[in-house]
Amino acid sequence: MAGMCGIAGIADSRISPEQCAGALDRMKEALYHRGPDEVSSVVFPGLRAGLACCRLAIVDLVTGSQPISSEDGAVHVVCNGEIYNHRELRRLLERKGHRFRSSTDVEVIAHLYEEYATDCLAHLNGMFGLAILDGRRRRLVLARDRCGMKPLFHAVTPHGFLFASEPGALLATGLLPVEPDWAGLDTGLAAGFIPAPRSAFRGIEKLKGGDFLVVDEGQVRKGTYWRLRYRDEPRRSEREYAEEFESRLEDAVKSHLAADVPVGIFISGGWDSSLVAWKAARAYPGRLKTFSIVFPEHPRMDERPYSRRMAEFIGSEHHEVEFHASAIPQLLPKVARHLGEPCFTAPALLFYQLSWLASASVKTVVGGEGSDELFAGYGWLQSLTDVHYRLRRIVPRFLSRYPAQRVRSGPWRRLWRVLAAKDDLSADAEWHRCFTSREKDQWFSPNHRSERPDLLPLRLDPETLGTCRGRLQRRLALEFTRRLPEGILLTGDRMSMAHSLEVRMPFLDYGMVEFAAGLPSDMKRRGRQEKYLESLLAAQLPPEIARRKKLGLAMPTLECLAGPLRGFVREFLLDSNGVGGLLNRQKLESWLSRPPSGRGQELRAAWSLMMLQAWWNEYIGGR
Repeated sequence: MAGMCGIAGIADSRISPEQCAGALDRMKEALYHRGPDEVSSVVFPGLRAGLACCRLAIVDLVTGSQPISSEDGAVHVVCNGEIYNHRELRRLLERKGHRFRSSTDVEVIAHLYEEYATDCLAHLNGMFGLAILDGRRRRLVLARDRCGMKPLFHAVTPHGFLFASEPGALLATGLLPVEPDWAGLDTGLAAGFIPAPRSAFRGIEKLKGGDFLVVDEGQVRKGTYWRLRYRDEPRRSEREYAEEFESRLEDAVKSHLAADVPVGIFISGGWDSSLVAWKAARAYPGRLKTFSIVFPEHPRMDERPYSRRMAEFIGSEHHEVEFHASAIPQLLPKVARHLGEPCFTAPALLFYQLSWLASASVKTVVGGEGSDELFAGYGWLQSLTDVHYRLRRIVPRFLSRYPAQRVRSGPWRRLWRVLAAKDDLSADAEWHRCFTSREKDQWFSPNHRSERPDLLPLRLDPETLGTCRGRLQRRLALEFTRRLPEGILLTGDRMSMAHSLEVRMPFLDYGMVEFAAGLPSDMKRRGRQEKYLESLLAAQLPPEIARRKKLGLAMPTLECLAGPLRGFVREFLLDSNGVGGLLNRQKLESWLSRPPSGRGQELRAAWSLMMLQAWWNEYIGGR
């Protein structure tokens, strides 16, 4: 396997080969943190194109250099990610007459493309953002893995088509202006993340998970090779479902442990990471290293007893890093710079510190991301939520609109927003609401109000929605196709790769995803029991972990912002918003001068504004 990388390139170039090489050099410099082991680039003057890669070597340390080419040099590939079924694909291709020069998974992609063209993408099981430069057809193909684990950004410019693993690499070329995308930011403020294809920068788009893109003859064409589709299958016994779940998890964990460097595990003491760690300890030939973040200043959130118990259970070498509120002022600008866009839906600062801890010992870790979205681990998915939807059939919408815009406290605020939504899909999106349209009008300076798509980009793709039977599948689809890739996985990718660390996610293995898509809803959520099927396997964990309720990794926002950091919040926001600032300074001064209410919604809003302002300072305000 190639290992994690930063990839970049230019196609349909309208600049000289020397200028192309210079632009690739600048992109490599911007992506160096993603892959410091080997940095390379190639310009193809005859194709008016160039490819670059910063490689983090994890498997095939000697022959895994990129870009890698087919036997005749007509197909060139760079890939950020891991292809877990590359050995099976290699055997298939060898039977068809293909000959390989290396053992890297990236070379498999080149031969697979020769055999199947863009249909090759459906054969890949892994996490990836990849680029294929086809010399015969004189075209570039970009693709992103099904779940959106690895990112890929692109831009059409007067100088050519650009792509990279991070938006900062595109901006570093100097070939496109650094300007905010107000529509993307509007949805980001509403939802807490920016859904693909929009980004935070005008002219830069993200490729959706399961999509590919073809650039040839000056044209850009988009296609889809996979979409989440739920299936009705013949009912089986609970025992059969449980046995298949365990078998698939074991297979996924085993494939995700393959590496020529030591592998670690992120553990919290929750079910997801504990099950992965338990299966990994059984399959791994050596002693695993485990990593956790702890909160000595915030006992309510500290999972230290559970993570230590799990480490003891599997016999790992356990490491911890402490989170202190005093570190936030120093961490905030670093995190904003690496995130590349404002994102409030995942605790980026915590991922950053946890990745820093792990990177001192290992190059790759395995985590438990994806389980909640596949097997129903979030509180808003439970049956009690259906009360909101039953009330929608009774309470007239026009009566709900006024309180929906003005009620501030969390549960009542959400209820009125759900009741006021025009349809059930819009009501689903309201569960992710951060700022209302009225609040955005109040917070933004009048100079920075533009397009207002709000939560509309969160609506499900028709091909996915058409397979949803019941509210649970519809809500899970929203989590899986929107917040997971563009919020949680984006944050995880940026914070880990900031420290040259790869994170692998066995729950998002293609086999696990397809298994979950055919699983009956009552095997995912049963009454108030979250992740019912997973709970059957979790019963084999230590009792104190098996009987735990979900806590989730979250920033201690309320304690920090209402207490020791209140002065920093005021100074940071006011100093950043003079004349022509992003936020309405008059509104800020009025709001910050009031005594802290302690309301969770208000303090979470403050943290969201801090993340937004930090991003603005790093990318826009200082230019």
